Amino acid sequence: MTLADFFGYVAAALLLGTFSVRTMIPLRILGISSSVAFLIYAYLGSLTPIIILHVILLPLNLYRFVEIFRQTRDAEGATNSAEGLAVLLPFADSVVSPAGETLFRKGDNADNMYVVSSGRVRLPELDTEIGPGEMVGEVGMFSLDGRRMTTAICTEDCKLRRIGRERVRELVFQNPRIGFHLIGIVTDRLLEDLKGLEKRLSENAGGAR
Repeated sequence: MTLADFFGYVAAALLLGTFSVRTMIPLRILGISSSVAFLIYAYLGSLTPIIILHVILLPLNLYRFVEIFRQTRDAEGATNSAEGLAVLLPFADSVVSPAGETLFRKGDNADNMYVVSSGRVRLPELDTEIGPGEMVGEVGMFSLDGRRMTTAICTEDCKLRRIGRERVRELVFQNPRIGFHLIGIVTDRLLEDLKGLEKRLSENAGGAR
């Protein structure tokens, strides 16, 4: 076996490894390592097309690795809900929902959550509204049955950032601290909803006297 063959086999093994990992940081590390091995193999074998390909792929993988590393590091350092939402936004898609549209109904599968950029979303079962900078739909994503706990209806034209369940799981796999931070956000929301419910029950009881 020649030295070129050795690096060719190593590069192929690393490339195969990229298909077996589920999270982005290990994927990028394997991609970087694979490109380096392919470059050595191609250089020793005078394989110009492969050299050109991996001269492009190597900096791309390095850039993506640094980007993901910074985002997960920022998530670790988030100390409040606003900061926590900010680090999630790069992973979100933009959606627009007109006034009167139902984002989801109670009992639906909780396959994503939303951050409100503008407009307001009403949760009728809780008799409350979610405004800009707040999250909606996150509670169901962390429930055991993965179902929506309430209905969400846009009371105004809304611009939202939507984050899918699989993307959230990916972030949590990459950095469990993100998961703990999200659980903290969910817990705060549940406590706020409980306080609001207690207040309404108290007001209703006082009005009945």
